[in-house]
Amino acid sequence: MYTKRTISALVVAVAVSISGCATMSEGEQQALGAGIGAAMGCGIGALITGNARGCAAGLALGGMAGYGVVKLNQYESRRVRSAQAEARMYGLTKPVDSAQVKIRKGSAAPKVVKAGSKVKLTTQYSVFLPKTASSVSVAESWALKKDGKEVMTIPAETTNRAAGGWEAGGSIPVPQDAPPGTYVIEHVVKAGSSYDTDESIFIVES
Repeated sequence: MYTKRTISALVVAVAVSISGCATMSEGEQQALGAGIGAAMGCGIGALITGNARGCAAGLALGGMAGYGVVKLNQYESRRVRSAQAEARMYGLTKPVDSAQVKIRKGSAAPKVVKAGSKVKLTTQYSVFLPKTASSVSVAESWALKKDGKEVMTIPAETTNRAAGGWEAGGSIPVPQDAPPGTYVIEHVVKAGSSYDTDESIFIVES
């Protein structure tokens, strides 16, 4: 069984390896990350299970972990609703005392993909501010999970947001060796001590 500590150690090791390759393109970094991660995953898998099957499982895990060091592709965000519209939507009759964020919906598209393609992640969320604040720093992040295990973490995008409804996201690559099955995306937004989460899914075809 792969533990979160094992996965975290793998991701950190790959990140350190890639950190010296700043002149590479994003695609080259992805490929390098997947290759290094796969090699390390094979060794870890073999150590855990003591056989070649463990190496094969480690290769799949390692390759996907290697992709976790590259930022969200084609990130974009936009304000989609006014502060007044959000207040009406949630039935708020007076300003909040501190900045608050709430996810309306997290989504992943398309719902069914093939290994080697891309999945677009979108988080729709609301920002509520006290009268004394014009904006707040909001961190948007995503994590990819399979079978209850985190296999890819996308570094957070942090931006100042005014009150209102926002939509943010981008795409992630599905590695060529991604095992088929159902994957869960965890959508997270955080502003100060306020945070919210949601989940969406997509399926990788065999």
